Amino acid sequence: MTQFHNDRPSIEAIQAALTFIPPNDRALWLKVGMALKAELGDTGFDQFDSWSQNAENYDMAASKSVWKGFKAGGKIGIGTLFFEAKQRGFNPKDHAPAAALSAEETARIKQEREQRLAADQAEIEQNQAAAASIAATTWGTAKDSGESAYLEKKRVAAHGLRFAAHKAGAVLLVPVWDEHGKLWNIQRIFASGDKRFYTGGRVSGCFHCIGEITASEWLLIAEGYATGATLFEATGHAVVIAFSETNVKHVAAIMRARYPEKRILICADDDSQTEQKTGKNPGIVAATEAAKAIQALWCKPLNLPKEGNDFNDLAHAMGNEEVTRQIAVTMQTVPSQTSAKASPVNQNSAQAINEEPLKANKVNAEKTPEKPTEKPPAKPRQTSNRKSAGDGQSSKPFFTSNDGGVFFHAFHEGEPLPAMKICSPLHVVAKTRDAANGEWGYLLEFTDPDGHQKRWSMPAKMLAGDGTQYRSDLLSMGLMIEAGLKAKNYLTTYIQTADVPDRVRCVDRTGWHDDVYVLPDRTIGTGEEQVLFQTMGGANSAFKQRGTLEEWQTHVAAHCRGNSRMQFFISTAFASTLLHHAGVPSGGFHIWGDSSTGKSTAVIVAGSVFGGADYKKSWRATDNALEPTAQQYSDALLILDELAQADPKTVGNVVYMLGNEAGKGRATQNATAKRIATWRLLFISDGEISLSGHMAEVGKATKGGHDVRMAHISADAGKGLGVYETVHDFEGGAALSDHLTKAAHQYYGTAGLAFIEWAVSQSSALRSLMAKELNNKLQEICPKDAHGQVSRVATRFALVGLAGEMATIAGITGWAEGEATEAAATCFNDWLASRGGAGNIEHDRMLSLLPDFIRVNGDARFGWKHRELDDHAPKIINQAGFRRMVSKSGTAIDSNTAHGKEYGDKVHPDEASGATIEYFIDPKVFSTEICRGYDARAVTAKLVAAGVFEVGKDGKSSVQARYAGANNRYYKVSSEKLSELHI
Repeated sequence: MTQFHNDRPSIEAIQAALTFIPPNDRALWLKVGMALKAELGDTGFDQFDSWSQNAENYDMAASKSVWKGFKAGGKIGIGTLFFEAKQRGFNPKDHAPAAALSAEETARIKQEREQRLAADQAEIEQNQAAAASIAATTWGTAKDSGESAYLEKKRVAAHGLRFAAHKAGAVLLVPVWDEHGKLWNIQRIFASGDKRFYTGGRVSGCFHCIGEITASEWLLIAEGYATGATLFEATGHAVVIAFSETNVKHVAAIMRARYPEKRILICADDDSQTEQKTGKNPGIVAATEAAKAIQALWCKPLNLPKEGNDFNDLAHAMGNEEVTRQIAVTMQTVPSQTSAKASPVNQNSAQAINEEPLKANKVNAEKTPEKPTEKPPAKPRQTSNRKSAGDGQSSKPFFTSNDGGVFFHAFHEGEPLPAMKICSPLHVVAKTRDAANGEWGYLLEFTDPDGHQKRWSMPAKMLAGDGTQYRSDLLSMGLMIEAGLKAKNYLTTYIQTADVPDRVRCVDRTGWHDDVYVLPDRTIGTGEEQVLFQTMGGANSAFKQRGTLEEWQTHVAAHCRGNSRMQFFISTAFASTLLHHAGVPSGGFHIWGDSSTGKSTAVIVAGSVFGGADYKKSWRATDNALEPTAQQYSDALLILDELAQADPKTVGNVVYMLGNEAGKGRATQNATAKRIATWRLLFISDGEISLSGHMAEVGKATKGGHDVRMAHISADAGKGLGVYETVHDFEGGAALSDHLTKAAHQYYGTAGLAFIEWAVSQSSALRSLMAKELNNKLQEICPKDAHGQVSRVATRFALVGLAGEMATIAGITGWAEGEATEAAATCFNDWLASRGGAGNIEHDRMLSLLPDFIRVNGDARFGWKHRELDDHAPKIINQAGFRRMVSKSGTAIDSNTAHGKEYGDKVHPDEASGATIEYFIDPKVFSTEICRGYDARAVTAKLVAAGVFEVGKDGKSSVQARYAGANNRYYKVSSEKLSELHI
């Protein structure tokens, strides 16, 4: 006989063995999948999926989902598969093992399996630790008392629970402890009754206890909280909640080990409705197996209402007294002086005694294998079972998909033609659509030639026309499409006609969508339905991870401590994910200064929160090109490198666009409005030049709105070390920058991902928490009499400080509490000082336009009134008006004669110091040149209100004056009034 446990089985032998095993029994289905994953790794999915298709209710999405959950180094091996096959008639003699491997190859395979096992175990432990951290934070901030619609519905009290706020109603928190008292997870029960654990968190072997076990004569074990609470309130005995039928045996074993002499009663859920569908009663099976394993009793609720299945349902129908009576009857089967280690006979007798008084009829349904999913069987358009029309099937063309690829099958006069290959294996997993049930598409999955899994949510409109673009994108991602026009056309048909019942919600921007956070390649959190990012091309996510969070903390975050700019920009990355909950509008920060001061290092370090070297983008892009980029960084940090590379003509518009959270309105070819691109983000920029200096290169001026949307922070921290206040143990700023740059390119992405996961877990409480804390931070840093513009920017600085503190509390930064706040306050004060105070900068800028113009152009563009008819007077090019001298005595010098009479040939210094100059400004020059970029009427109004412009006799802001033989209107201002402006 061939021994498969000693020899490596061939693929043919595995395939043959699978034909003897039915895929309808879910437990067996899972076991076979684990065996295939252990033996073949990811390449075994095609074998698993092909075999699963023989199930009555095969679902490709379910098959792929459960496959991803199997660990390649699992404890169940290929021997299990062959054992199950032999039990059903498989003869291994008929199938020789695969060719013997060399010693080197055998060692390599063994090493790979061990590495997979270690990697999988490390991933499990990392996920469990992350979930435990989130659970601890949630538990620590939750309230001990509150209201719960779920508790009201179940008519039970809260025993050892806590409450958290949520927009849909308070969330009930059930802690998940291990036997050593460590909190590993939390079961969140929403008002709707929906129950969720933190993703990746540990549940197996964990429980929640109601009552004092040591003081209780009996210990009861139940599945769910409502059932356990009902049993405790009805009997007074301590109850341990296992959360699921699969965990009952683990919890029971722990309880027996800890309390070897304790009387234990396992109170099963009676899943009779599942039994009618599948032939198996999971609750009863779990209870009987657990009771047998630890020599305990088990019971189930009797005389349940039609839709009931547990003791809570029994209490609703017949009262807690009936629960008390049924439990007491079971317990009476064990004499008080004996141990609770009941024999199987005693267990059966206990159940019989419990049933006899109630005359309940036990259901003896014939057992049938459990199905892999509860979804109704789907009838996919693509099938692999059709062979020819002669088999009684229709001769309509059809597609098949297997590990060889996608094939098109056609017929000629009822006879099948040779199958035509279309492409490598491609699965249409689901249909997608947006929140308005528009923008439909297809969720495609396949494996590239190197074995990497690819997923793309492809918009359906890409199938319009000849489909060149979507095929180009698929080819770029690694799908192998056959040559020829027919294959291309059939590929479109294959996708378009896929009969897939599953639906997925698609979005065109990253970030928060209800309580889930969507990234280009993954979705964090669970909502009412799956949500995915959808683009017109395969999205290459910049959100990548390398190394561990601990390594990032040690090599990056730790060396940023004590350096305000570094800590501030790292905190900005965290803050970008909280704009939604904080209600703070989008905006940015620009760090600028001389070269080699560490500006680039600051933005690289900030980028390491979410990704690697390719995370940052360049200013060298049009505003149109930045729109889709902004959507891919929504609710995240957008980094734009080197401001000088931006077009100075349009960069001001880009700053406004990013801060306004929306792109341009456009029309389609049929003149209907296209959907406007939207986002919500924080952006940081760096460069040697300021925004105002860059725009001035093309004669443009910045406005207050630019400063509000992009606050400038000097790269000079004031310690002679560039951006640094301290370089720790490094020789200087350059050495520290070199270290941080290298470390940020080696360890990245884990901090941002951990913070998003933490925020998702806290989503229900974040909005109310941030409203209070953000206001406190704002009060700390913003002057009380600050103008609205300053207050808006201060709010953004405060959010950065608060986000840094939250990341610290969540255990992500490794900093001490208060460091992020201090860094934000330092950077804000530097910004405020460079701005010139907390006043209205827009007002100050408008008032400064006129004196600035006169200061620069007074001599060159304003002729003297007393020399208007002087042939020897200097010729004025592009004249902006004229000026008139007024003597110390108040005499207006209107002519050369008057000038000679007042001053003679030369003005004495004493006379000059007492004289003033009146400027008469051409209104056209004032509106088009002096007020360029501003509303001239608004500037005029401010100058009149400030007493700078002399108001004419007719009440107008301009006066009538004669110059060079012509009467015209001019704006009139004296040098005294200009000097009185405090700007």
